[in-house]
Amino acid sequence: MAAKSAIVLLACVFAVAAHAQPTAQVVPQTRDFSFSQLDRAEAMASYGHPNEMWRYRALRALKLEQPERALENFRFAAKYGDKFSQHALSLMHWHGVGTAVDRAQAYVWADLAAERGYRDLLLLREKMWMELDARRRAQALLLGEEMYAHYGDALAKPRMEWAMRRALANATGSRLGFEKDRIRFMAGHRFPVSATEGLGVSERDYFADERWKPGSYWREQDREWEARVIVLPPEPLPDSPSPP
Repeated sequence: MAAKSAIVLLACVFAVAAHAQPTAQVVPQTRDFSFSQLDRAEAMASYGHPNEMWRYRALRALKLEQPERALENFRFAAKYGDKFSQHALSLMHWHGVGTAVDRAQAYVWADLAAERGYRDLLLLREKMWMELDARRRAQALLLGEEMYAHYGDALAKPRMEWAMRRALANATGSRLGFEKDRIRFMAGHRFPVSATEGLGVSERDYFADERWKPGSYWREQDREWEARVIVLPPEPLPDSPSPP
């Protein structure tokens, strides 16, 4: 699909709040971030949060009008239980952005994205199912077993938690509470506070305990979905005959 379609997808992944017009506002990370902000966020996320790192790389690729690369990066993020990326993959396969149209696979990605019961993703999944014919429904059911074995939470969450534990094992700094921010360095790299200006997270927030404890991290991911509305890019309509 043309690069313009990637931009349409980029602008339509999410509306921020339930009262917003679906195409009027989007999650800031999809459109309003600059390239430098995405690069800095990616660098920070590379230390222990691979789901976020690959998601930022995918969003950067979409801004560069490189949907094929975005698709690949969203897939890497999806391996770590990133529901945003699984949802994006669903839309990309549904509309043929960066890949051929494959609505059976799009439905499976939608089902994976809705795995945690997020209301808007459940509604989107059901909308897609209703638009599949019997052949594509059968394809989706067969494909689903294989994809869940790789991308479902049963494996994706432990994979993500292992990455966080490995990063913490490489952390330096006081572990006894002597510093205001206990973990100041990750794998030998210190992030300046300016690294996440405009991203809604400071260095202190990034290294807060809540981001490194699996239970609290997943709860925070759940909270991010509150008051969001999922929107699909508009379907093209056939040309209407000219009036006599």
